[in-house]
Amino acid sequence: MDVKAELIKRYFRLSDLASRDNQACREIITLFADNAVVKGANGMIAATPTEITTFFENFFQDNQSLRHLCQVVITDGVYQAEWAVAGCKRNGKLFAFHGFDTYEFDQNNKITFLQVEIRQ
Repeated sequence: MDVKAELIKRYFRLSDLASRDNQACREIITLFADNAVVKGANGMIAATPTEITTFFENFFQDNQSLRHLCQVVITDGVYQAEWAVAGCKRNGKLFAFHGFDTYEFDQNNKITFLQVEIRQ
């Protein structure tokens, strides 16, 4: 599989660890370019390195346990990950979602754009 697809898979593996492992959260942040934009499923947009760091720190504080399954699909050079996740919120509430992430990369294989979409 290509480098970008492997990077997406790494992103999901780290996401399963980041709620309990600050190093995994920091590693996720390093996957993003300095000019990256993240559009969360909740409508939040993070467009600076500080905003992206805050976005992920808050996400992993709120989601205390996550288990992802993902499949990377490349269509006409567009990278998407179809995913399913089950987890537990900080308040103890369990959840499960299905969705799609769309990615763009720079020449250094850093993520420049991530859009998260939850679908039913």
